[in-house]
Amino acid sequence: MQVRIFFSMFFSAMALFPPIAHVTAAEERVYLGKAEIESVLIDKSIESRNLSTGMVSHWIFRPDGRVEFVNRSGPGRASGTWVVQSDGLMCVTMLTRTGCRYWFRQGGTLANALGKEPDSPLVAEIAFE
Repeated sequence: MQVRIFFSMFFSAMALFPPIAHVTAAEERVYLGKAEIESVLIDKSIESRNLSTGMVSHWIFRPDGRVEFVNRSGPGRASGTWVVQSDGLMCVTMLTRTGCRYWFRQGGTLANALGKEPDSPLVAEIAFE
């Protein structure tokens, strides 16, 4: 009887949390090269939504290698520099911290990830303002 109640509660709770579809396979992502990153992202107003924290931020990558960041989920703004490697890896340095991401398209979404491996974690989804 207790086992039946447990399973009943377990499956009821599982209905509240449907499975999350993680689309992380590299073959489903079309990674941007250096030239495409520069034509798509540079001098555009970008809104980024971090998928792990939910933080929403505003970015502008300037043609001269400067970047401006404003946190829209709370206080904070910063500026720094950006550079794109020949393999499409974009690195941003602000203060003493550098973070690097690969940009890709997946369907109608523009996003970035830590690497190009099939299981590389998705970091943020991007929208143009």
